[in-house]
Amino acid sequence: MAKILIVDDEPTIRELFRYVFEESGHEVAQAENGRCALDILKEDIPDFIILDIAMPEMSGKEFVLELGRRAVRNPRLAKIPFVVMTGEDLMEMELNRVFAASPGFICFFPKMTPPEKVLEKAAEVLGV
Repeated sequence: MAKILIVDDEPTIRELFRYVFEESGHEVAQAENGRCALDILKEDIPDFIILDIAMPEMSGKEFVLELGRRAVRNPRLAKIPFVVMTGEDLMEMELNRVFAASPGFICFFPKMTPPEKVLEKAAEVLGV
């Protein structure tokens, strides 16, 4: 099936999503922040990313901006579809612009969205 990267600083959230996606036959990698996610991308490019915004060391916003810079050298990075899971106020226009400007951005989900809903969106985007 697909390779999924879950980027969230909360271990419970990562494990919950890992379980649901692995039960559906997907391969899952986990990162506790954007910096760790970038390290993973040096080795392997996932088919889909689930991204938190508020994280220590490197936020989801910083991760997306860096991903865009790295996509100049590796265009495959710009094509990774991702959803943003957040408890942040999405009315902040800067956040909306940063994510909407990324070619891989699919949509926002509230932080407490059931993983099965995110799985459905991933399946729809990936055609699996």
